[in-house]
Amino acid sequence: MLIFPSNHPLSRLFRHSRRYATQIWGAIACSILNTIFDLAPPYLIGVAIDVVVQQENSLISRFGFTSITTQLAIVSLITFLIWSLESLTEYAYSRLWQNLAQTLQHELRVDAYGHLQELELSYFEERSTGFFLAVLNDDINQLERFLNFGAYGFLRFFTTILFVGGTFIVLAPGVSWLAMLPIPFVLWGSIAFQKKLAPRYAEVRDKASLINTRLNNNLSGIATIKSFTAESYERDRVKKESEAYRHSNGKAIALSAAFVPSIRILILIGFTATLFLGGLEVANGNLSAGTYGFIVFIVQRLLWPFTQLSELMDEYQRAMASIYRVMNLLETPIAIASGDQPLPVQKVQGEIKLDRVTFSYPEQKPVFKNLSLEIPANK
Repeated sequence: MLIFPSNHPLSRLFRHSRRYATQIWGAIACSILNTIFDLAPPYLIGVAIDVVVQQENSLISRFGFTSITTQLAIVSLITFLIWSLESLTEYAYSRLWQNLAQTLQHELRVDAYGHLQELELSYFEERSTGFFLAVLNDDINQLERFLNFGAYGFLRFFTTILFVGGTFIVLAPGVSWLAMLPIPFVLWGSIAFQKKLAPRYAEVRDKASLINTRLNNNLSGIATIKSFTAESYERDRVKKESEAYRHSNGKAIALSAAFVPSIRILILIGFTATLFLGGLEVANGNLSAGTYGFIVFIVQRLLWPFTQLSELMDEYQRAMASIYRVMNLLETPIAIASGDQPLPVQKVQGEIKLDRVTFSYPEQKPVFKNLSLEIPANK
């Protein structure tokens, strides 16, 4: 989180939630370890194949274990241990992220509502009730969903790319570049998609505020609507707002849905090149059968996560738009601060005097000018 600019929504959220830093970093660490343990079996399969094919010349035999039975027992024991650790870290990161999501959504909702009550009346006059409902409910719930699922997805994606890509280069440098050739193009495409999606999801959140406002006003005034037999008129107004929300979502979906088919072609090129050229390397004696089996299997783990990148980016953009709105509300300065001097209740007489008071709403004509009024106590 610290790698983001200071004005980035995640950086702003981290500063606001720094008292939960230990829990956040614990969830991140467990997510990364779980991904590494989940990636380990293909490596162990490659080692096991080498044990069966090369026997006394396998990797494990270099540590003094020449018996095939002993070598396979070691591989099996390591496999059992790694899978156990994978299950343990999965439980840990799942519990940490979900508890963190529940805690933060609770804290943010309470803090945002508390801050909202301290703002001056003009702030409420310039914004609709639906806006506040969207921020306090929809946006904070969107953040909760991101912490429950999206955060782990991003960590898993980047850990997979770095871990698998690094070992790929070490074990098969002559083939690995072909498998990773599509990655820069996919990342470039992802960034381009992200820039185009961000304003579209911001529009979606704005439309959600409008439909919330319409529904809130109509439901609170349902008696008036029925009294004036305005049901059809109000239904058409709700339909119009709902259609605008559907249309804004449709524009975002149209762009995000085009992402996966585009990158599948690039991924297919990398996979088939690895399959073909890796086989030639084995036939020419430049690559062991175990390593070939490993890279053919692991290349899918390296490239196919990119097909899920659009879903991750979709969840990410929705969450960032929501966090941005929540943090903007929390960071809105209080123009009229509450006084710190208690009112001397015993000296209050109850008399009210207004002496030539003029009032107007911002950038509007005065409601009244030079109003003088005196109200005696007990009157």
